[in-house]
Amino acid sequence: MRRSRLALGAAVAVLAAAAATAPGAQAIVGGRPDGDDHPAAGMMAIEHDGITEAWCSAWYAGPHRSDPGTGVVVTAGHCLADLAELGFAPSDITVTFDTGAHFYWDEAERVTPAVGATTWHPAYAYDYALSDDEDYGVVLLEDPVPGLAPMKLPAAGMLDDLKSRGALAGSLWDSVGYGFTATFKRGPVRYDPPPGRMLALSRFAGLTKSELGLLGNPDAGFSTGCYGDSGGPVLPHGSNVVAGMTAGGDPLCRAKATPTRLDIPVARAFFRDHLRLP
Repeated sequence: MRRSRLALGAAVAVLAAAAATAPGAQAIVGGRPDGDDHPAAGMMAIEHDGITEAWCSAWYAGPHRSDPGTGVVVTAGHCLADLAELGFAPSDITVTFDTGAHFYWDEAERVTPAVGATTWHPAYAYDYALSDDEDYGVVLLEDPVPGLAPMKLPAAGMLDDLKSRGALAGSLWDSVGYGFTATFKRGPVRYDPPPGRMLALSRFAGLTKSELGLLGNPDAGFSTGCYGDSGGPVLPHGSNVVAGMTAGGDPLCRAKATPTRLDIPVARAFFRDHLRLP
């Protein structure tokens, strides 16, 4: 999760108390179960004290450009940096693409690819800002994921090109992930584990040099995110191209999300070391 040292599976009451002080952590609010619509969207989890516990969302991007025998999973840099700061090693991390994965499970019940290493952008700095231009990370699997079609990175400047052609105004966007769902009516904000991988639909709300702005007001028929979907893919509605990653937004999970752009030079420079870029 973004800008918080709390594990994703911490007590819901603790997460609720953290909401006012941990801006930007994201999950799917008011969405629906994704089913098999986005099979390459995954959950990154950690193993500790005899359990496997969800931590962040992620997505499979295919074989490594210089080592086809290695699989590459993309997630937010802060997800990996936070784990390292808390003392977790890559061997403590597991990834699943099971659409019905829950926050805690018996590792023996699921087939999960083995994690070999993790890395994130060297300029990423842990702080409490609402955005970071370098919030990019990858999990390197010991093998590619057989039979799983990867999601695609965007072409350079894809969002700027869409904006120049007037194609962003009114556009709809898919956000996919496994994070907590938030309820904020009829009482204090409440955070609950989802039934599995979730899909939310949001409307375009703005573009900066580093972020895509999305509006997800459930009362208007849309949804956005809260705690736990950091690293999850954000795609033009119905597309397989990941234009952004869930990373920041409304700390009370009610409206706006600000996914980190993947079509800008700083992102492409990082991912070029691991993946073939369009």
